[in-house]
Amino acid sequence: MMLEKISLKESLGVMFAVSIAIANVTAAKLAWFSIPFLGEVSVPAGFVAFGLAFLCSDLMVEFYGKEYAHKVVNGTVIALVAAYALIFIAISMPVAPFYGAHEAYITTLSSSSAIVAASIITIIVSQNIDVHVFSLIKEITSGEHKWMRNVGSTGISQAIDTVIFITLAFAFFPFLQGGEPMWGMALALTIVGQYIVKLLVALADTIPFYLVVYSKND
Repeated sequence: MMLEKISLKESLGVMFAVSIAIANVTAAKLAWFSIPFLGEVSVPAGFVAFGLAFLCSDLMVEFYGKEYAHKVVNGTVIALVAAYALIFIAISMPVAPFYGAHEAYITTLSSSSAIVAASIITIIVSQNIDVHVFSLIKEITSGEHKWMRNVGSTGISQAIDTVIFITLAFAFFPFLQGGEPMWGMALALTIVGQYIVKLLVALADTIPFYLVVYSKND
């Protein structure tokens, strides 16, 4: 049986969902960067996958409109909730006596309830804002200045994404759970450092954005 050709529309939707899922898994690792004037900051390694997700959402709005992009974003959130449930089910299963990597398995795949809740809330808000802002800038500029809507929408939504996630995951939810929340300068520096790294990814997204747009229009 011949495989049917997959359209760009379908590919972007699938790639967006996969990027979000991968971003949440790879976020278990903290990458370490040195930023001029700010110092050294830790950033969840999933920021690269999140950058791809924002690129896909921008391309979905560019070609197929914000209504379609909103549907994909919200459908992905539902899939992410299901993915977390499946991960927790797998972790809770009895462990084979000869399997010696269970602790590493848990460390890599599991997240605290605060991280899970913060991640889901953040994605709902930031990704939908990205779609809305991209569409708004495109309308205001009459479809001109593609770089402006690509960088502008991702830059704004990534700022919101970073503020919400860091605040919820490391300050608000730990406070509610009686843990040790992060406040003050430590919280602010974490937000600023992570946002700068994510903004650089957003700027890098401009090149593939133009390549896909012009290749489709040729």
